[in-house]
Amino acid sequence: MSGEDYAALPTDRLLEMFVDAARRFRLGRSQLARLQYLRDPLAPKLDDDLEARKPAAAQLWATSIALRERQPVAEAERMMEDDDPDIRATAAAFLGGLSPEWADAAAKGFQAMLPTREVLALQRRARQAPPERPTLEEMSDDELVARFEDAAQRERGANLLDYLENDDDKDVQNRIVSEVWDIMRQLKARGLLARLLPLFASDNPTVRREAATACLRIAEAQAIDVLEAIARNEIYGDGFAARSALARWRKEGTIVYGV
Repeated sequence: MSGEDYAALPTDRLLEMFVDAARRFRLGRSQLARLQYLRDPLAPKLDDDLEARKPAAAQLWATSIALRERQPVAEAERMMEDDDPDIRATAAAFLGGLSPEWADAAAKGFQAMLPTREVLALQRRARQAPPERPTLEEMSDDELVARFEDAAQRERGANLLDYLENDDDKDVQNRIVSEVWDIMRQLKARGLLARLLPLFASDNPTVRREAATACLRIAEAQAIDVLEAIARNEIYGDGFAARSALARWRKEGTIVYGV
């Protein structure tokens, strides 16, 4: 089919053809296979016959050009959170300009092994600054512990922002990390670090990591186990931080200044 032929098709038919080509092109499965191989060099490799994928690629280019003219934003966003990784990745790559925020969340979802919508929620939450009052000093003990968990959850979202290229996102990440450290200092000053031990079982890896880091002085063996597990599993945005925390602790015996 020529470009004119594709342009003459109804939007529903173009979307069907785009999805069909996405499944044949296998972009999502290729990305997941590469990520798995980076984590485990013994993982099976995906057959990557580029020649066989050329017809699908041609169909993707043609349908995506026609679709971008139609601006089907809602349909593109639905594809960017599809359960099928090939549809999700291809929609983000070829139709990302229709919804850059969703496309970025879909791409980060592959790296973090999280659904697109969850990444999007974490990113948006990270960008929302907490209320200025009460201050940390004004908070009750329970409020301070809850604020620690909340800040670490927002840090998880900040790790999924474009902090390497976007100065505003880098500022968000720096602000939240500083907030977590300030809360650690306040918890230590009140003798409350042990209140963070239950967070070692959190389903949020950043909450686990920051709680373990804060508790290295009071529960060293447990905290090291948590940090080593995160470092070993290469959890996106937390693996490097866990290794850094362990190295700092073993070399200098420090966590952050004042803790």
